[in-house]
Amino acid sequence: MKLLIKDIIRETDDAISLCFKNGNFFKKLKYKPGQFLTIHVPIDTVVHKRAYSFSSNPYTDKDLKITIKRVEKGLVSNFVHDNLHVGDKLVVDNPAGSFYVEPASKQKKQYILFAGGSGITPMFSIIKSVLTEEKDSNILLIYANQSMESIIFHDEIKALENKYPNNFSIEHIISSNKEDNNNYYAGLVTHKLLNKIFSKHLLAYDDHTYMICGPFGYMEKIKELLKDNGVTREKIMIEVFKAPVVKVSGKDLLSDVTLKVEGEAHQIQVRGDKSILEQAMSESIVIPYSCRAGMCSSCRAKCISGEVMMTEGHLLPDSDVENGDILTCISYPVSEKVVIEI
Repeated sequence: MKLLIKDIIRETDDAISLCFKNGNFFKKLKYKPGQFLTIHVPIDTVVHKRAYSFSSNPYTDKDLKITIKRVEKGLVSNFVHDNLHVGDKLVVDNPAGSFYVEPASKQKKQYILFAGGSGITPMFSIIKSVLTEEKDSNILLIYANQSMESIIFHDEIKALENKYPNNFSIEHIISSNKEDNNNYYAGLVTHKLLNKIFSKHLLAYDDHTYMICGPFGYMEKIKELLKDNGVTREKIMIEVFKAPVVKVSGKDLLSDVTLKVEGEAHQIQVRGDKSILEQAMSESIVIPYSCRAGMCSSCRAKCISGEVMMTEGHLLPDSDVENGDILTCISYPVSEKVVIEI
């Protein structure tokens, strides 16, 4: 399906939002707040696929909106910023992702949302959706950035706080600030600061709806702080925008990998420090993928022979992993021969 770019909004110096016309009368994309859209971006005759979270409200916004932050040396993000224009059309995949909420009008929840940098994108969709569709629920957003200028949706967040003063609160953490100023705290998140924020809003560390999205190190720190206060990992929903750099020890291994894709077998050789997906892409073998960080499960496959190592942080149930299910984007060969069925 192709979508038409209706508008391009400059959010910050390094973040833009692409606004798309949502399909046509006969087919419109449906998505849940927090999910992402995979766009196909042609660069020098090669089509690159990247997943970006929706920042629009699926219940009230007519158009679709995704927000993209420029990444240093990022091929696609830089191309999008520098080359796309209103009127261009992009091929997209169906919306996907397991990091989402489904607001219900009769629910009454306390949401505690932690966002770091561009991790605000899916959170913004969630916040707007809950405020319009789940009116008895409350939201506390704790949003960390490097500087005041880097706060994406800064004005829109202020407007929401003014419009929904009884349901929505925002606390900013700005690492470059030298001193606290109202709800803008200086430095980095700490036990002391998190306790101060919870006390300010008369909140205990109870069974609220906890969600985290942002850089890997930031998310690990928030999980650590919550764990120390009795909030275990299974009570937290996470979304990883960029996978951590993975150090694997098998660079001297060269594995013969058979990829069975829709009845056709492809033979490739994969080094032990290279993911199955990465090698398949380099040899122009088409297999499903989207986020490339182990979060969306689009590249799910089954290892039917041999061994692979899958890095931590994925969302597959332990029972599925025990049955051989893997995500090719974060799976590395361990044995000399591996057979994978997709």
